[in-house]
Order: sequence, then C-alpha cells, then structure tokens
Amino acid sequence: MKNEKAICSPLAANESNYSKVPEYAQSKRLTIARTVLLLIAVIAFTSEAGCSRKEEPKRSEKITIAVTPWPASTPIFIARENGYFREEGLDAEFQSHESGHLGLASALSGEADLAEAADTPIARAAVNAKPLAVIATIAEIDRLILIIARRDRGIEAPRDLKGKRIGLTSGTGAEYFLHTYLAALYINPRDIRMITYAPDRIVDALLKGKVDAVCTWSPYTARLRDRLGARALVLSDPGIYRGTWNVVSTQDYVKKKPECVARFLRALLKANRFIEKHPDETQAISAKYIGMESHLYAKEWKNYRFALMLDQTLILNLEDQARWMIKREAGSARKMPNFLDYIYIDGLKSVQPAAVTIPGKQE
Repeated sequence: MKNEKAICSPLAANESNYSKVPEYAQSKRLTIARTVLLLIAVIAFTSEAGCSRKEEPKRSEKITIAVTPWPASTPIFIARENGYFREEGLDAEFQSHESGHLGLASALSGEADLAEAADTPIARAAVNAKPLAVIATIAEIDRLILIIARRDRGIEAPRDLKGKRIGLTSGTGAEYFLHTYLAALYINPRDIRMITYAPDRIVDALLKGKVDAVCTWSPYTARLRDRLGARALVLSDPGIYRGTWNVVSTQDYVKKKPECVARFLRALLKANRFIEKHPDETQAISAKYIGMESHLYAKEWKNYRFALMLDQTLILNLEDQARWMIKREAGSARKMPNFLDYIYIDGLKSVQPAAVTIPGKQE
C-alpha cells in the first residue's frame, strides 16, 4: 500500500494541472480551426480575384486600318468578319483605298493608324526618308501583277507589246513589274506608250479601247478576264517578281502603341488559322469585302500564300526596287536607305517569334 500510494501520489500531486488539459486542447483546436478558415478565405479570395482578371475583357482601343479591297487583304477581312479584332480588344475601323500606295499615304499623314501596302510604295517611302515602320508581311503573291492585253489589237505574244499603249497606275507595283518585264523582253520602255490611270479606271480604259493592254492586279485582272473572255491575253512571269503585301504604320505609332500592334497581329494569327481550315468560307467572306463574286478570281486564288512573317526576301525586294527608283532619277542625290531601319520586329516577335528571320534584326 505504501508503494501504491507512493506510485499514485505523484498523479494526485499533479491532478490540478491535468484537470486543465481539455480546456487547453480545446483552445488550441479553436486556434487551428480559425487559422485554417482564414487560409481558406484568403485562397478563395485570391482565386476569385484571379478568375475575375482572366474574364475581364480587354480595354477597347480604337484603331483605323487603311485597307485595299483585293484578295491579299483576306486575313484582315476575316479578322473583322469573325470578331477576332474585337476579341483582342480592338475597335477596328476600315478605311478603303483603291491601292496600297494611297493607304500608305493615309497612314503617313496620320489619317490611319495602320495601312496595307505592296513593296513598291514602301521602297519609295523609304527612299524619300518617310518615317514608316513595316510591321509584318501578311501575304506573298506569285503573280501579283498581270498584263491583260487585247488580242484584237494585234497582241498575240509578249513581243507584240512593242509600240502599244499600256495603262497602269503609277507609284504601284505595276510600274515596277512592267519595267522589269519589258527589260526581260529587251523592249525599250520608250518603244511603248505608258498611260497612267487611277486603279478604278483601269478596267474601263481597256474595255473601251483607250489602251491596248493594262498592267494591274486583282480584282481588276479578274474582271477583265471575265469581260473580255477569249479576247484577253494574260501575260506574266512569276520568276521576275514575287510580290508581298504588308502591314505598315509610322515609327511614332509603333513606339506609342506597341500593345495595339501586338493585338492586331494576334487577331491575324487567328484569321490565318481560319483560312487554312475553311478555304471555301474564306473565299466567300473575301468576295463580300472585295465586292465581287468569288468564282471570278478563283483562278488567281492559288497564287496567294497567307502567313505572318518578316524575312530577308522582303529586304532584298525593297533594295532592288529602291535601286531602280534612284537610277530612274537622273542626277538624284538620294541614297540607298538601310531598310533594316524601317522594319519593326517587336510586335511580331511578341506573338510569333519564329516568323522573324531577318539577319541583323534578331536582337
């Protein structure tokens, strides 16, 4: 018993302390529970805030695009028709121009934010030291320019162009192509008569016989082939000139609005995916914006390759045309521009880095 008491006595001595154990444990459990609840609340709030940020629409930015109604502009037509600009937070307004050189002039004057242009107007603007910035090539065209000649005017072969009247729009790729095409045939430009027309006057000029042939692009070429039928002789040489269709802006705009440029390019990437998957629907949408039935330019559709890029081919093409322009101006003090200074790569690199393949612009 003494031993038993001795054994039990320590427990008895600490009985008052043990009687407090349940209260302590309860307090500890309460503290843990409160901490867990607080953590759950914080996580829930953070998740909710994160979700709300993801779902929050992008702030809408208004952007004016100078657009030319022809097949090479298809990615921009699709981006608008399918709401891709809107998805990227852009309120896109179209400004229609009959040719790229007019659209480029609109952008350079500040009337448009972005414009489409072929390489010839871009080269001329750079030769004249205009502050333009090439954002991306959106299409390559194997037979961008065609010569449509009238057989009933004695033109049955390319050599028959000598001594004829040829209509074209000055300041465009048609002018450069005709120069190159005649040189390949060893025809002196002085041996033909070039007559300048606005793009929308080209079709009428040939149909009414004011000229014997015209040098122009789609949709005018498609309309002439349709109207003239067997009387039309189509001349071209894809090996002489492969054209590009590009999006341009001013250097000031791309510096001030880089996010708008990136949004615009992301919308075009979506458009290109649609073009690849839905060719028939694409042509129908394009025809609506061009204002003619798609079957009229179905023969030429295969010549267009839609892709966002900035590559060395563009630089070489611009340099060739700049040399031609400077050489034409006898006694001109103008120098060959460094076209790398006119290429803006940050926008395309931010959305599709692999599409930028210009040496010297890989920083």
